[in-house]
Amino acid sequence: MNPKLLSAFLVLSFSLFILFVILSSSKCFAQLPIDNKLIPETVKKHFAEKFPTAGAVVWIQPGPGFLETTFSLDKHSVTVLYAMAMGDWISTDTKLKPEEFPVAAITYLTSNTAGGKITGYYKSETRKGIEYYSLVRNTGRIFTYSFDADGNFVSKVEEE
Repeated sequence: MNPKLLSAFLVLSFSLFILFVILSSSKCFAQLPIDNKLIPETVKKHFAEKFPTAGAVVWIQPGPGFLETTFSLDKHSVTVLYAMAMGDWISTDTKLKPEEFPVAAITYLTSNTAGGKITGYYKSETRKGIEYYSLVRNTGRIFTYSFDADGNFVSKVEEE
C-alpha cells in the first residue's frame, strides 16, 4: 500500500475514533433513550442485517446528529455509532478479552506501559478497516494506545 495513503488512512481512522470518544463522553448532551420511530429506516435496516441476533436495543443520541447503541453479542459488549441524517454507519467498537487482542499489541503494551493498568481492550471497525485500541490508567491519567489491524503501534493519546 502507498505510504501516503496508509498515513492518510491512519490519520482519518484516529480522527474518527477521537470524535467518537468525545461525543460518547460528552456530558453536555442528555443521553436519554430515543423513540424507535425516530430512528431512520436505513439505520434499522443496516443494524438488523449486521447484528441479526442483537434483539431489542436502546438507542441514545450521544451528540447532535448521531445515534448510538450498546448491546451484548457473543459475550462481548458492542457499541455501534451512526450518523442520524443519512443513517450512515460510522463505527462498531467491540470490547475484547485480552487473549483476543493482537499479540503484537499486547507485546507493545507490556513493554511500554510499566506501572500502568490496562482497563480495556477494543476492536474498532469503520468503513476504512479495523483498528485496535487499549485504555491504560497510569499515575491517575488515562491513555488510549491505538494499533493497526496487525497490532502495530499507531499512537498514544492522553484522555481528558
